[in-house]
Amino acid sequence: MEEKAKFHVLTWDFNRDKIEHYDVLPYFRDRLEECIEESENNYNEHFTVPKSFNDFKKFVEDESLYQFWSRCEYEMIVHGWPVRKNDHKIDVHEQIMMNIDVISGILFDEYWDKIDKEAFNDMH
Repeated sequence: MEEKAKFHVLTWDFNRDKIEHYDVLPYFRDRLEECIEESENNYNEHFTVPKSFNDFKKFVEDESLYQFWSRCEYEMIVHGWPVRKNDHKIDVHEQIMMNIDVISGILFDEYWDKIDKEAFNDMH
């Protein structure tokens, strides 16, 4: 079995008070599987299956906003070293958006063949 690609972002584990490398791709894969299953069984416009690279980018952005944007468990403060006056709050969503083409490309490559494009197109 081929190992799936990973894409890690930085989070802060406040329970252990240390940085953590968090793979965001399992979340997006689960959401894609849900969308594909829903579209195959009974089309629901809330489960839009991406059908182009740009659709995958939109999917990643929308799902990232929903799951990772402005939620304290996915935010941390960063600053330079040596410490200066300015800090920057960064969240997982911002890290995803900085790498949206890479993440979308990984998902596009993995899922493009799984999408029943003909059945999907018949619905529109």
